[in-house]
Amino acid sequence: MKEPGIEIVVADDAIERLVAWAGAQGWSRVLVVADRNTFDAAGLRVVARLQDAGIGADTLVYGQRDGLRAGEREVARMQRCLRAGLPPIAVGSGVITDIVRYAADSVDRDFASVPTAASMDGYASSVAALQLDGVKVTFSARAPLAIFADPRIAAAAPCELTRSGIGDLLAKASARVDWLASHLLYGEPFSADVAERVLAPMSFAVANVADTLAGDVEAVTGLLTGLIQSGIAMALAGSSRPASGCEHHASHFWDLLAARGLRPHHPHGLQVGYATRFAMRLQRFAFDGGVPSLREPVAPADPLGPGPREWLGEPTPEIIAAVHEKDRFTADLTHWPKDDAGWESVRGRIAPALELFADVESALTRAGIPAGPGYLDIDERMLRATFHYASRLRARYTVIDFLEGQGVLDEAIAAMIDAA
Repeated sequence: MKEPGIEIVVADDAIERLVAWAGAQGWSRVLVVADRNTFDAAGLRVVARLQDAGIGADTLVYGQRDGLRAGEREVARMQRCLRAGLPPIAVGSGVITDIVRYAADSVDRDFASVPTAASMDGYASSVAALQLDGVKVTFSARAPLAIFADPRIAAAAPCELTRSGIGDLLAKASARVDWLASHLLYGEPFSADVAERVLAPMSFAVANVADTLAGDVEAVTGLLTGLIQSGIAMALAGSSRPASGCEHHASHFWDLLAARGLRPHHPHGLQVGYATRFAMRLQRFAFDGGVPSLREPVAPADPLGPGPREWLGEPTPEIIAAVHEKDRFTADLTHWPKDDAGWESVRGRIAPALELFADVESALTRAGIPAGPGYLDIDERMLRATFHYASRLRARYTVIDFLEGQGVLDEAIAAMIDAA
């Protein structure tokens, strides 16, 4: 299967086909990048097959079995290894892929990807999420030249990684609404074709939760393919917008709290799946009756005041820049509905996307991602703070910004918690 510039193989012989592909690229020596877990799961086999074919394989194996972050130190180590001029092969999932894609792009180097788990949707993406001073910051990077995924390897991954992938794919339900609302209210570019490309994999995930978690290879193949397609959608859009809305901002907020020692780290996909529960409730409130009449939005008086700082700490330059950029974005009311008829038209356009929520909620339940406070070390107070202040972390417009601009965010969050 070929996508824009990307060769994609999801098959039992994926690693053998990687070796043949690398030879066809003229790669006589490569750098295999992994962590301890992913090297054991697939890296050893990749190295052995490359060497059997006469292709030299150096290795960079990060020593952690748990807790590896895509941060400046990890990227710098990767960049030093790339000075030898070898093309890298990323063997792993989210963190390894982000490290490799960002470092490779920084030295104008192509790379290939060998996924080891159906745990996230960034394999084909052209952006990298790095953690700087505890804040997840998304940077332009590059998509891999090729992806070679053996679904049997992904099916053998720990169940929590597969559950994380399900959560990440189901989160597209709320991301889709945020993107469409921003388009209708502010004129942000929106592609229906790209949005539909994410919808089909999400629907597969909804229908196949039990088999996927049981490690059924066919179901895991479908999940992994869907996650890759979600990444392709991001590459087509030129940003993570088709797959990331306020539920991802919530996850980034929780990552920041973990970096500040206020809670443990947890997998990204579990966090966004959990956050999707609450994001959908806010979106129902916003676009299905909670805001019967629209007013011109009012910006928060002090978006980085004492309340946000209690949770965010001293705002980093990235957070300050995000707040200023969002202020500029929301100041342009060219596309803002002029009357109640215009608002009804917006709500009518969004309504079909809201109809998916009931099935997504059921799938989250089957995936073991609960509906109320207390999951992933997130209590009710932290939940309330999340949906008050997570919007400060990204310039991207979401339902949180909409509700805050309408002066009903507190009411919506109270309804969100009550629904739990």
